[in-house]
Amino acid sequence: MNAALLEVRDLNKAFGNVVTARNLSFSLADGTLTSIIGPNGAGKSTLINILSGSIPPDSGEILFQGQDITRYPIDRRVRQGLCRSFQVANVFGHLSLFENIAIPVIALKQKATSFLCSVKKDLEVKQAVDKILDRIGLLDHSHVSASALSHGDRRLLEVGIALAAKPKLLFLDEPTAGMNPVERTRILQNIRDLSAEGEVTFVIVEHDMDVVFSLSERVIVLYRGNIIGDGTPEQVKSNPKVREVYLGEEVA
Repeated sequence: MNAALLEVRDLNKAFGNVVTARNLSFSLADGTLTSIIGPNGAGKSTLINILSGSIPPDSGEILFQGQDITRYPIDRRVRQGLCRSFQVANVFGHLSLFENIAIPVIALKQKATSFLCSVKKDLEVKQAVDKILDRIGLLDHSHVSASALSHGDRRLLEVGIALAAKPKLLFLDEPTAGMNPVERTRILQNIRDLSAEGEVTFVIVEHDMDVVFSLSERVIVLYRGNIIGDGTPEQVKSNPKVREVYLGEEVA
């Protein structure tokens, strides 16, 4: 069994009278591709925002690689190796793919490189950027402006930007949102390949059940701030409570 990479202990969060996390406790294993699902308002976004440091919990603990990071700000969590992407792709449209990846590479290496003038002459940076672009299948487009990319390739670029921070745990928020079938197939295969490399543990927040059940090794189901299902895709599909409140006859 893989060791716990992240541990969540008795996590609580409420906004006024609306409880979005109620005594949540679970762990994420190193190398296990996990999806978090649930209906709108289930608490998925709140949970990811808490784990990534965007908002604080009301109570509870978050341990990453055995270290308490509950009160760490976002930048410190990123340096520790916990990163996320967002539902809407965040890329610099006026910069090339190479330059988009180079920014976090330089920041991570804490180099004093003059970005626009000499970044491409820095062999260490260039090799790191090219490796990431190759991993996401966009190396041949390294000098293309990000604004010229298709929606699917923009999402791949965002994954590449996150990979530049060398995460150990990466949350992907709706990675296939708005994609056509070809783009969706491509990014899912890319996630599978990256996960198989074993360097990054992926956690997916996704509404598309075809994506969830074809991609995941483990599925966590949230409903009104509670975990109502947790297991393999087949276990979750057959869970009576999950079927009642979320899946219905969709997987029948």
